[in-house]
Amino acid sequence: LAQATTLFGYAMVDLAAISFLSLGVQPPYPDWGVMVSENASGVVQGYPLAALSAGVCIVLVVIATSLLGQRLHENAERRR
Repeated sequence: LAQATTLFGYAMVDLAAISFLSLGVQPPYPDWGVMVSENASGVVQGYPLAALSAGVCIVLVVIATSLLGQRLHENAERRR
């Protein structure tokens, strides 16, 4: 279970990267990678909030699942 939560973070980053490159989920469907890709031009034009908010959400979810996986691993080690 601890390893699955850690791998979930990697899967989130991979899915966002694939969607950012327009190889995954296509624009009518919501996805954080698509949101970053669609709003990347806004960063250059001085409106970074839309792209950065999606990127920050990706980072926060990956960190949260990683911390959860570490906590589960520590609890499993204590019970041994």
